[in-house]
Amino acid sequence: MKLSKTLLLSPLIFLAASPVQAENQVQNRIEERREVRQEIIENRQEVRQEIQENRQDLRGTMAQDRLQFRRENAIKIANNIVSKLELRFEYLNKVKARLQSKIDSLKSSKNMTEAQTKLNSYNSAKYTTDLASLKSKIGEINTAEKPNMVIPSLREASKLVQKDLKDLHQVLVDSLKLIVKAPKISE
Repeated sequence: MKLSKTLLLSPLIFLAASPVQAENQVQNRIEERREVRQEIIENRQEVRQEIQENRQDLRGTMAQDRLQFRRENAIKIANNIVSKLELRFEYLNKVKARLQSKIDSLKSSKNMTEAQTKLNSYNSAKYTTDLASLKSKIGEINTAEKPNMVIPSLREASKLVQKDLKDLHQVLVDSLKLIVKAPKISE
């Protein structure tokens, strides 16, 4: 209600007041508007500064979180690779046991000395040392300042384990060939 009365009276003030007073009132309103605008600009700048500071804080924590996530992901992938290599080794050992049982069952009818020596020629100690080396490289990912620097040595270690598994596979293949080609024992 008061607002509407002042709005109605304000033109009357201009008519009733002298031009100097009217000019002063206009200047006062202009000054008030400038002050309000200046306050709004200052408030906006404060808000912008706060937002920028918050962004800087978030960037720092986001970078740390991203690095930790990448480390965890790399460790997860590497452990998955190790588990697959271990499963492959278990499978090849089962095949080796089956070949050994085949050699034992055929010893009475065939000469199995070559096949037996070939089957016994593989030493699994090299595999276990290479696998232990691979697992220690995986542990280094978590402690390294730059995990990307560990990846090449991790690849080399995994290639050594794969080579050991290929060697075991080749020994098994050669043993099987010798079992098939073994000469019969003549009586």
